[in-house]
Amino acid sequence: MGKEYFDKNKKDLLMRYFERCAPEQEGIDAQRLQQALEKLAHPRYGAQALMVLRHGKVVGESYRAPYREGDLHSLFSVSKSFTAVAAGFAQQEGLLTLEDFLCDYFPEYLPSLPCENMRQLRLKHLLMMAAGFEAAPDDFKRHHAGEVVNDFPYSYANFKFSDEIDWAKDFLHTYVAEQPGNRFIYSSACTYMISAVIQKITGQTLLEFLQPRLLKPLGITCVQWQQCSQGRNVGGWGMSLCSEDLAKFGQFMLQEGAWEGKQLLDPAFVREMRSCQILIGNRSAKWEKRFGYQVWLLGEEEDYGGIGAFGQMYIVFPRLEAVFVMLGASRTYMKALDVIMGDLKNALQGPAEPGESVSLELDQMYLPEGLSSWDMPQAQRYTGMRYVLAPNPFGITAMKFQFGAQDQLNLEIEGDATEVKIGYDYWEYGHIAAHETIYSDTHTQMLFSKVACAGAWKGEVYHLTLAFYETCYVLELACRFSEHGIYIESKRNVGFVKEANTKLIGVRA
Repeated sequence: MGKEYFDKNKKDLLMRYFERCAPEQEGIDAQRLQQALEKLAHPRYGAQALMVLRHGKVVGESYRAPYREGDLHSLFSVSKSFTAVAAGFAQQEGLLTLEDFLCDYFPEYLPSLPCENMRQLRLKHLLMMAAGFEAAPDDFKRHHAGEVVNDFPYSYANFKFSDEIDWAKDFLHTYVAEQPGNRFIYSSACTYMISAVIQKITGQTLLEFLQPRLLKPLGITCVQWQQCSQGRNVGGWGMSLCSEDLAKFGQFMLQEGAWEGKQLLDPAFVREMRSCQILIGNRSAKWEKRFGYQVWLLGEEEDYGGIGAFGQMYIVFPRLEAVFVMLGASRTYMKALDVIMGDLKNALQGPAEPGESVSLELDQMYLPEGLSSWDMPQAQRYTGMRYVLAPNPFGITAMKFQFGAQDQLNLEIEGDATEVKIGYDYWEYGHIAAHETIYSDTHTQMLFSKVACAGAWKGEVYHLTLAFYETCYVLELACRFSEHGIYIESKRNVGFVKEANTKLIGVRA
């Protein structure tokens, strides 16, 4: 399976794995599917990519510019499902069992006598988020109560990896207050420890371990996964895939570990993974009341999936033989489940009604509105002026705009200079000198190298939007110029670090 497709936005050939077809060919009411996707396109859900599969065929998809088909996108906690599958492969090959005690893998890290509940902590408890903690561990000294800046997990200022801290050792020195297996406490630290175990017994990172077993058979060739300072993939977050590759994973789960006629993973493990391992205990939750192995069980039927921060998700509907994928950027993304489990699921159940192929154009919600520099005479007063900025969370030391038929931004970031073009009423794609490595944390990174830029004038203010299109982050800069300086108000659409919404001041060099 696979077919080349020319993407007019990327101006390149893409290899599509899944066949595209009209919804009614797969027993779906096209009009109701269209209506469901239109609801999901509302800005409140922040959808940047949508894809619906039935019987292994794409029956609906859409992308919100500047996000494009085939672009990588950060998955946040959707990564956890891949870690659970890796544990399944390891158990299948006799490398571990889920009944194993965690302490047995790291005797060198244990205090002289770990607490009793830590000694009783099994790998299955990590997968079901029931390690026995009263509250999620401090995630390996990555943040502390005094540094939390908003109500999201991983919210802290001035983040910096501490090379001397081994996260696995830090975990094993954490007090476990309750008997493992009894209470659900969501913690990415638990998922990380599965990654640490797999690397300990195989000598391979989680990503290396999955390459021949899962990724290569599924044709997933472009993938990234963050590592900690000890060289382990972080497991619970940090993975990046494109929408179609995430759909492949969803289809793999739907097919209970089979792919193109070959059983890659024991179907019994997939069934165990998507079975209720523990009740979540959140009475206010409408859909997410049960948890399997690193997947959320949704509603009272068999539907399940992985859900990551700001709207990254894959949802599997086993009885309907369907998969849904969304990549998004919204603080209210969990409310999208009402549409997914209601309108969308109803459309998938048919009956088939004829209609046009579902092709939804997502609105240009990120494009700044206003006039071009060509239409603003005052823009020429500030073109070419270089401004030296006061210290700021972005690490931008200086900047300069060139205004005209084609606007351009010159950025100096911690001594490195780059130039990017700025589109008017469209996006220009480019690169900036953001300092990214395999250790960079998408939760806390402020700037990213791959960026799409657009700008427009509203009165005396130039509105510049930087969309880091391999993440969910969109940074808006409202720039006010004077003969002697520049004043910028920055605002990011979503994020964990409050400092992204700040003010920057610069003086003319």
